[in-house]
Amino acid sequence: MIAFGSIVTFVVPLSLIHQTDGSGEGKAPPALPPSASRSLRQKDIQSNNNHAASVTPDVINNPVAVVVPPPVFSPSAVSVSNRRMKSDANATFHEIERNALIAFYDSAKGADWTNATNWMDEYIRYCDWKGVTCDDNKSHVTKLNLTSNGLSGRLSESIGNLTSMEVLDLSDNDIKASIPTELGKLSSLIYLRLSYNAFTGAAPEGLAEMRELQLLQLQSNRITNIPTIPRLIDNIHGQSTFVADCGVPSDFDEALECENCTMCCNEDDDCYPQEETKVVKWGLKGYATFAAVLSACFIALCCMVAILLYIIARRKNIGNSLTSAVEMRIKQNDMYALSKIGKDSVYSYFVTDKIFGWMAALTTLCLQFGILVFFINASEANLQNDRTDVQFTWKCPRDTYACENTAGLTDAGWAIFSVLMVAFLSKDLISGSKLINHSARITHSFKSRIRYFFGGTCLCLITLFALYVSTVYNKAIATSNTQIILTAVVVLFVTEFDRWIFSILEAINEDWTAHVADSGDENETKKQIASQQEELRNLREIVERMQESKCQREQTTSQQEDRKSSEMQSSGHSENVVSGCDGHSENVVFGCEGDMNAQQLESEHVHDIAVPYEA
Repeated sequence: MIAFGSIVTFVVPLSLIHQTDGSGEGKAPPALPPSASRSLRQKDIQSNNNHAASVTPDVINNPVAVVVPPPVFSPSAVSVSNRRMKSDANATFHEIERNALIAFYDSAKGADWTNATNWMDEYIRYCDWKGVTCDDNKSHVTKLNLTSNGLSGRLSESIGNLTSMEVLDLSDNDIKASIPTELGKLSSLIYLRLSYNAFTGAAPEGLAEMRELQLLQLQSNRITNIPTIPRLIDNIHGQSTFVADCGVPSDFDEALECENCTMCCNEDDDCYPQEETKVVKWGLKGYATFAAVLSACFIALCCMVAILLYIIARRKNIGNSLTSAVEMRIKQNDMYALSKIGKDSVYSYFVTDKIFGWMAALTTLCLQFGILVFFINASEANLQNDRTDVQFTWKCPRDTYACENTAGLTDAGWAIFSVLMVAFLSKDLISGSKLINHSARITHSFKSRIRYFFGGTCLCLITLFALYVSTVYNKAIATSNTQIILTAVVVLFVTEFDRWIFSILEAINEDWTAHVADSGDENETKKQIASQQEELRNLREIVERMQESKCQREQTTSQQEDRKSSEMQSSGHSENVVSGCDGHSENVVFGCEGDMNAQQLESEHVHDIAVPYEA
């Protein structure tokens, strides 16, 4: 009975000590080491023997009278017990992490690794195993880096027990099967690289819950689905922050969709940044929409300029009558401006009133715009679309997380591109601008003004559109200085499409293109010739009237001389002869002077008339 009381006295304090620690309520206390258990039992037996020797027989015969004094506990004993339990808990946690690493080693075929230094050694802490890094207290695994180490097999589910891990880099190995869902338990993970392996299936949904994740690279695997992962913290690694196989061409029928990926790679391990363009950030759908907005703005600007120029021209000519010489100079300037649109271009039909010519010009204009739109759509950075021409010029190396651009295009290439654009497109742009300015002349009819304005606007618009398309397309696909030149030449060839169409029409039937650009000039020339002929007729009438007046003066002078001769018969025959000679000579002189005046007047009128313009 005494021995039983002694055992109770020892067990009760242990339970009380266990209850004072709030970490294990309702659970059995951790087992003690064997040496500690034997020591406690020996002390208990010795204490019982000493206590039995001091007890009297009366007490033995009357066991009820035996009073067991309550044990007395000191704070120092409780503190020692708490430290012992924490040490035991750490030992238990260390055992969990060690077992997790052992399971990882076995599932990844650690025996075949390139370097497995210290792995599975019972006498070396797992913090000193190859690729394993622990915290400062050597208590928790914070980093596991076994990149390019010959790992194969599969990734063990026990990886989820390394809950303090911040960096996991298993890239450039041959790990197969799917990524275990337990990976989502690593809430402290900051860097995760599983690229260049053979993972299959869908990525675990738990990746979306990793709020501390700053780098995620899953490219060069056979992953079929990636959950919607929020944008990683601040994208501090730029385009290398979130990389996946979301580019084309793909190993699958449809490329992997990854909304928030910063870099998409294809089956050739070529990559391209997936980022919003400036036009998308402005709220537009893409380059084609932006081009439509720019075109509308340009047309509106041309209308405003033409109206303003017309108002200015009207103000300058208020109250001024246009003389025939001024009208002729304006018409000559008109013909010069019309020639700027190009006599070998189908757009020259725009300055005529021929229905067939307008249909041919509009059809050509639509074809040019349609061809250029193909280039715009191909330059859209839709990395999951097989129809895109975007060149994947980036590489994400196996031995580093940072992706880099390998394109050889430099500023020198863009400088050459700019020179080509200016040399080939400036002429059409200037000519179109002059034609718009020409349409504001007040001497034109309303229909002529509309034709000139429409022709000049179309010429400027297609020129600027070609410049825009060439710039956008080269930005998307040009990988070297020579390639940007070749691409620019292709786009410039499209701008010459109107001249090729004109040549085709001319080859089919020359009458269709005979003096197309000069047809308006022919009408103006005919009007000028008619006007000059009218002026010549008026001049002839003036000369005839002058001649009639001269004859009348001669008759009047002759009659006067006759009267004078009859009155002066008394003066003598000699005087009459002299007088008659004088009068006759005066008439002759007067007649000569009249003829000379008439010829001079006719000559002046003839010089005032300009020579008709030859078309």
